[in-house]
Amino acid sequence: MITIGLIGGVASGKSAVARCFTDCGAALLDADRVGHEVLREPAVIEQLVARWGPTILTEAGEINRSAVAKVVFAPGNEAERAFLNSVSHPRIAARLAAELDRLRAAKHPAVVLDAALLLEAGWDHLCDQIVFVAVPLEQRLARARSRGWDADELARREATQLPLDEKKRRSTICIDNSGTLADLQARIERLADQWWRPL
Repeated sequence: MITIGLIGGVASGKSAVARCFTDCGAALLDADRVGHEVLREPAVIEQLVARWGPTILTEAGEINRSAVAKVVFAPGNEAERAFLNSVSHPRIAARLAAELDRLRAAKHPAVVLDAALLLEAGWDHLCDQIVFVAVPLEQRLARARSRGWDADELARREATQLPLDEKKRRSTICIDNSGTLADLQARIERLADQWWRPL
């Protein structure tokens, strides 16, 4: 089984790239989804509330992710972000590794690991290939605005990750995602043929 890690800038279209890979037969492991599951663990809720108080909870007693984001992405709050990562990342890593083992046992030919913090969290060691998704800043800004983020929010979030040059340097292949979806699909089809599909 080949494991493909996806990295890139904020709003670079990694999810679209992941969908193209799954269209070619790869399974998808979404680290963001796994992270949401981890935030529902009672032990995690207890640690985060002990640190930041009950205002980070919803009325149902679950973690309010937007409230946590306001804390950890606030300027100068690197220590709070580091705390969140220290609580969540080991649990996410354990779940990702277990899921990869399950997919390998099920004889999946390929799996895509979509993780914004793949390199920062050290999860790249789980991957055989690291795909960097490249998109010009103007396009990423337009996509970010469709999520309700302005340029400052995009910059704030990107500042919490490795610089794009470093991500690109540590990837094994770079995919230009500034064209059409058809262009992207064709490029991924070629990679699937090269990496795991019989010709």
